[in-house]
This record gives sequence, C-alpha cells and structure tokens, in this order.
Amino acid sequence: MNEQVRKRQIERHCAASIRALSGHSRAEYRRELLFEDGHGIDLYSPHLAADVLNHSLQRCRGVADGMALRLIHTDFALHRSLQPDDDIGRMVFDILEQLRAESLAPEAMKGLRLNLDRAFSEWCQESRNSGLTENELGLLIYSVIQIVRSRLNDLPQDEEVEGLIESTRFKLAPVIGDQLAKLRAARFDQKEYAGLALNISRVVSEMAKAAAGETLDQEVSKARHRLLMPRQHESEDRYVEGGAPGAGQTQAMEDEGDPYPVFCRDYDREVEGRSLYRLAQRTQLRQQLDKLVAAQAVSVPRLAQRLKQLFAVVERSGWNFGEEEGYLDGRRLSQLAANSGYTRVFKQQRYSPWCDTVVTFLLDNSGSMKRQRFEAVAVMVDIYSRALELAGIRSEILGFTTGGWTGGESIKAWRAAGMPEQPGRLNDRLHIVYKDADTSWRRARYSISSLLNTNHFREGLDGEALEWAAQRLQSVNESRKCLVVVSDGAPMDSATAHYNDEYFLERHLKHVIDKLERDPSIELTSIGIALDMSEFFNRSIALDLTGTLGNRVFRALEDLYGFKHG
Repeated sequence: MNEQVRKRQIERHCAASIRALSGHSRAEYRRELLFEDGHGIDLYSPHLAADVLNHSLQRCRGVADGMALRLIHTDFALHRSLQPDDDIGRMVFDILEQLRAESLAPEAMKGLRLNLDRAFSEWCQESRNSGLTENELGLLIYSVIQIVRSRLNDLPQDEEVEGLIESTRFKLAPVIGDQLAKLRAARFDQKEYAGLALNISRVVSEMAKAAAGETLDQEVSKARHRLLMPRQHESEDRYVEGGAPGAGQTQAMEDEGDPYPVFCRDYDREVEGRSLYRLAQRTQLRQQLDKLVAAQAVSVPRLAQRLKQLFAVVERSGWNFGEEEGYLDGRRLSQLAANSGYTRVFKQQRYSPWCDTVVTFLLDNSGSMKRQRFEAVAVMVDIYSRALELAGIRSEILGFTTGGWTGGESIKAWRAAGMPEQPGRLNDRLHIVYKDADTSWRRARYSISSLLNTNHFREGLDGEALEWAAQRLQSVNESRKCLVVVSDGAPMDSATAHYNDEYFLERHLKHVIDKLERDPSIELTSIGIALDMSEFFNRSIALDLTGTLGNRVFRALEDLYGFKHG
C-alpha cells in the first residue's frame, strides 16, 4: 500500500477515535496535528507527538485518546487567558494541563488508560535516547513531567526514571512541594488547578533562566528538539477564540474581495478528452479499455435496471380501462346495462417510472492517481455511463488537472511581475470533458478512452474543479442533479503551496464543498480511491479498486444516493 495512503488511513482512524470519545463531531487529526472546525489547536505536550508510519499503532491510539481527553476537559479560552508569556513557562503550563486531562480518564476504560500509558512510556524512552536528560534544562522539564504525572495518577515511579530525576526532585521539593501536593485534589477544577500549574511553570522558568543565562534561547531550542515536541500549526490555522483564523492569516483570506485569488488565468484551458491524444492512440486505448470492461463481473443491463429503480420517480401517465375495480367508467355503463354479469366497467390511474436525473462524475487526474488504479477508475465510469444511458439517465464524465508541473506558465508570469507576495493560485488550470450530458456513450467512447493515458495527469486544483462541475450541472434541465467526485486525497499544487500558506488549496476546497452541500439543487457525494474522504464530504464512501471490480464498486451510487438493497 502507498505510504501516504496508509498514513492517511491511520490518521482517519485516529480522528474517528477522537470524535467518538470526545463527542466533538468537527474534530480532525491530520499531519500529526489536531483540528476543530477547521482550525488548529496547538498542543505542547511532547508525548502527543507521533509519527504514524514509524510509531506503534498503540502509541498512535494513545495520542488520539490524549487529544480527545483534552477536548473534553479543557476550556481553551480559560487556558489561553492564563498561560505565561515566556516559552518555557507556556510549554510547562500546557504540559501540566494535558496531564490533568489524561488523569481524568475513566477507571472503567482500561484500554484507553493502557493506550495513554503506552504512548507516554514510548516517549520517555525516545526522549532519553535523544539525550534529553543529559542537558540541565531538558532534565528539569523531564523531571517535572514525571513528578506531576506520578502525583496526578497516584502511581509509583519507574526505577530507571527515579534514578534520573532524584537530584532534580531534591531541588524542586522546597519551592514547589506545596503545589505538587495539592494537584491531585484540584484536578477536577481547571481554574483551581491552573493556579497551581502557573506557580510550578514560573518556578521552572526561573530555574531554567538561572541555569542557562545568556544561552537560554539555544538551550530552549535544544530542549524542544530533544523533548520530541509535537509539530505546531502555522499561524493562519491556529485555533483562536470565536473560531476565526489567527492573527497570522494570509492577506488573501482577510480581503473582503476574492477569498481565493488567482494570479493568472491566461493559460487556463477547458478541452475535450478526444483532443488530448491522436485518434490512433485513442483507438488503441479504447480496445484496451473494452478488454478491461469485459473482464469485470458485472451485467450492464442489470446494473441499468438497479439504477433506474434508484433514480426513477413515479409519475401519472394516463388510465388503464376495462378493470374490475377502481373508478367507475361512465363510457362502459351501456355494456353493464346490456349484460348484468359484465364487471369490467372500471378504470385505474396508470403510473410509469421516469428518470429526471443527470449524474456528473468529476475525476481527479492528479499524478497520485497514477498509483491508485486509474485503469479501474476508467472502467468504473465507463460501465456506469453505459448503464445510466440504458436507464434513461444522462451523465457527464469530467476530469481536472493542471497545465504543467510546479506552476507551468502562470508561475513564469508571476516571476516576470516581480514575485509579489501571497499570489494565490500559481498553476495553469486544465479541465477536461471526456463526455458531456448531450453526448451518448457510443459517440464519446473514444474520448473516454483518454483516461487510460496518464501523460496529462499532473497536479490538482480540486476546489476550482468542483465549482466548474457544479456550474455545468446548473445549466441542465433535469430536476435532480447528482455530482460524484472521484479522488484519492486532498488538493495539491506544489507552486501554489510553496508561495502561499500550506492549507490554501485545502481551505478553498472545504469552502466550496460547504457551499455546495448547503445548496439543495445539487446532491454532492464522493468516492475515495483507497481512502476515506469523509474529512471533506458529508456523503462519501471509500473503494478498493484492486483486482476485479465486484459488487461493492457497482453498488457505489446506490450506497451514496440511498437505494436500499439486500
């Protein structure tokens, strides 16, 4: 499995665990960071750092459980209002609050407490191996963490840890002994506990300054490295009171004008799939695609029947005459008068299924899809297009990518203009129409076959592509409009990400999704390729497209649009 896909899967499981335990439905965990309502929460506790690919799954679960407990038990507005201004004091104060939250884990949840202990123990071993306890400042912070955790949880110290921190404990006892003694009793009241934690953090900060002198900044930097501190959010993503982005938010997002600036649109293109490659190439690709389709265990007519049941609405289409029950048909009364045994003098309303629906597939044509079974995606949408047409449902197949790698012509124009700051989108947009709603599958089949050549798969501007697909849908006459995004992850354009903030494209995508999901005229869903896309979409499923495509793949639209089968 691709490492990035595996990492995202573990992060999704961690996020689901955080939401389930905390009850915070908008919590997310990605890039080893905690988010709520799209904004980052900085956590300074070192044992909450976890490399999900290289650390044990139990440690990752312990980190997720620790974050969930923090969401449950910490009033972040109160915490921020009380935290010290200096780096060491703020770090220690935050660590003590995290330890308080974890100490409140229910006794009955033994698995959760075991996960927390495992994550903390692994961090202890790693930090000692990193040389943390060989430095006076590092040993001071390490000792405070160990002493406070032991007090809060009423646990004995490990013998190895006891030997390391004994001398530091002896120095700390006269100055913070009273506060340490009161911590466990105060842990149920954040404000009372915070008063004790503030005193401890101030003492630790003063001791650190006295020990380090003029080299304090260097010592703090070394201690952060050896403590294996978790990553911190960029300022524009930091959680702030009221749910707004922090003070460091980019100018592009602060302006009252376009929240998604584009530096240059001169090189944006919208093309048909058939224009990407020569007819001879597309003919070969079509033959290859037909072989792949024939190898699948799916009946297109049967799929069409199911899709018709899924999308059809029943409408009145006239009357059935000569029935034995129903409404009395006055035109047949003469027959009844002539023959009293004649009973077919009734009529009934006739209803017929009618599909007033259009389905658009929006396909991610970014480079990462080359590794994620792009052939299977082509097979899936080709079969769906044929089946939808048999069911009397129009469909579109659209794709999106960029015109170049790392910026294309747009970044050249930006450099020629003097490289202004916060330029916005810096790559050329390429939108592809493999099949439009007015074109039959037979006429579009050689255009669809271009999906099997990945030379045009580059990077992804997902938010703009979603807006484009939605605008096309708004122009059709059908009353039901379904938009299915097929993707393997978050948007990515290296040039745009490098010269704006890291979450510029992702933030725009979420903004577009939120707008469309509140629009009743379009039913937006997502199919994640080997990856759950529920981080972005309210209605999504994940599909494994390895091997022969089975029933799960061709139940996708039924799962997304509500047909109850089985």
